[in-house]
Amino acid sequence: MKLEELINKHYNQLNANDFHIWNYISNNKHECQKMAIDQLAYKCNVSRTTILRFAQKISLKGYSELKLYLKLENEEKKISTNETEMVCETYLRVIKNIKDKDCTELFKKIDSARNIFIYGVGMVQSSIKKELKRIFMTAGKILYDLSGYKESEISLSMANSDDLFIIISVSGENDFIIDFASKLKVRNIPILSITKMKENTLAQMSDYNLYISSVTFLDTLKDVSYDSVTSYFILVEILFFKYIEYLKEKGE
Repeated sequence: MKLEELINKHYNQLNANDFHIWNYISNNKHECQKMAIDQLAYKCNVSRTTILRFAQKISLKGYSELKLYLKLENEEKKISTNETEMVCETYLRVIKNIKDKDCTELFKKIDSARNIFIYGVGMVQSSIKKELKRIFMTAGKILYDLSGYKESEISLSMANSDDLFIIISVSGENDFIIDFASKLKVRNIPILSITKMKENTLAQMSDYNLYISSVTFLDTLKDVSYDSVTSYFILVEILFFKYIEYLKEKGE
């Protein structure tokens, strides 16, 4: 699990000092990897105990484990500037993250959900929704595609805590989606978010989180930026096969 995931997961347990520490760390990951706890405490103008408590609040055993996470993440970012290698590295990260992720609680909810709704705005999100619907239908799961603001509002009036909403957002910061997620939370309706691997509001509000890594090329042959989106489909397919394995184990 990445540090961004841990921050999203334990967001509600963090205070102003914790966010101040995280802001410094996230902007200076390479420097922090080499710092002793007293040095980081000095940089953040807090006590070493506050640094230790921050690490523990995000489920780490202590400062040494925090530095280990930084070391591993910094090493992952040392990738080639060659476009083909960059894309392949990105796919490998997505594969490893979803392969190693414990999805048991999510699968229990998918298995028991009365209705499963999918919401997302944009061409990429629309394609991912179609793939989710197609692939999970083969496992006997019908997913309801919400394609507009009006449909999402109607579904909200029909849904309850026995349902599951899958919300796809690249940034996790779309104003309408955040407002929609807030309404779901008020009604105690579970949310699965699919976003980029970074600290974001939607992930922090969600009960279950899935993340993708992506790469943007700003200088293509036609001087047009290009976003690699295949990671989403890799994530969805591996998630599906993990779900099938879960069902088989459950049947046994």
